[in-house]
Amino acid sequence: MQKIETLHRVLANFLGLLIVVLMFVIVIDVGGRFLFNVPLKGGVEISQLLLAWILFLPLAYALFRGAHVQVTIILRRLPKRFRFITVILIEILSLIFCWLAAYAGWTRFWESFTAGETMAAPIWIPLWLAKLAVPFGFSLISIQFCINIAIHFIGSSGDAD
Repeated sequence: MQKIETLHRVLANFLGLLIVVLMFVIVIDVGGRFLFNVPLKGGVEISQLLLAWILFLPLAYALFRGAHVQVTIILRRLPKRFRFITVILIEILSLIFCWLAAYAGWTRFWESFTAGETMAAPIWIPLWLAKLAVPFGFSLISIQFCINIAIHFIGSSGDAD
């Protein structure tokens, strides 16, 4: 469990770095455009690339921290046994959805990578780099769902309900 938390912290720190880089790109692009009438070449496309990673990278971390939106008003009222079954069912369905999204994302990424697809920008930016964010993020959250499911089963093995 400690290794998983360390991985999430490393990814969260990397995410923070991406946000700082995005901030600098936007400031340089806007400042250059308004002060010198010379925007940053590819600034918009670089921002789009960074936003893809900023959007999909923290999915697993949010799940790990329990920060995803949950409707607990009904779950809290269920009997303990039924609550356990419901939570496991929700996590399995979520795992299936995320795994399918990861699989589709890997397929799209690979097609883009092998085709050498690039963004329509004044500088060379590979589009596959942005497309890689989707399967990477969904793969991480799929792994986290598997870990959560295992933790639920391990935690319930001591229950005598």
